[in-house]
Amino acid sequence: MCPPLIAAIPAIASAAGGTAAAAGTAAAGTAAAGTAAAAASSTASTMMALSTIASVGSTIMGAQAQNDMAEANARNANQAKMINDQQINLQESQLQEKAAQEKIDNASTSRQALARADMAAINSGGILNNDAIGQSIMRQGLVADTGISQNLDRQTAQLGMDRLSNKNKAQSRINSVSTASNTATGLQIAGTVAKNYA
Repeated sequence: MCPPLIAAIPAIASAAGGTAAAAGTAAAGTAAAGTAAAAASSTASTMMALSTIASVGSTIMGAQAQNDMAEANARNANQAKMINDQQINLQESQLQEKAAQEKIDNASTSRQALARADMAAINSGGILNNDAIGQSIMRQGLVADTGISQNLDRQTAQLGMDRLSNKNKAQSRINSVSTASNTATGLQIAGTVAKNYA
């Protein structure tokens, strides 16, 4: 609720109370003179003032409740987004670690294959053919590394889309509960006062 609007409540109440008090004073003076109609008018004015104060208070309390609900909704939406983002970050870290380990395992496999090829070449005397075999093994290792990197890139891109989806869902949830309009609340209060004291 806008502070100026809340600050206006005492003024509205004071104005309404002043009207009631003035009416009461006038009624008391005339009642002393024996005018019963003035006493009835005083009671009606007092009731009108109390009714106005109650209506204004109810309007302001309703607006404040709406603002509280919107604030709680936004807080919950952001909290849910943060939890989802943390899960995505954890998943991304796990994927990166997995890809790194796969590359390490691939390099180890390639080295072992090269060592076996070298040993076989030495034992068989096929030194010239060993070069071609070694290049083939290295090429296979590079192809495997490229596949690992591409797969990680695709998964990372998907996680990026998941983050964007989380952001959009949170914003949509926040937008689903709006705050009270200070202008509308002020107009409603002014309408209540105008109606009761027209």
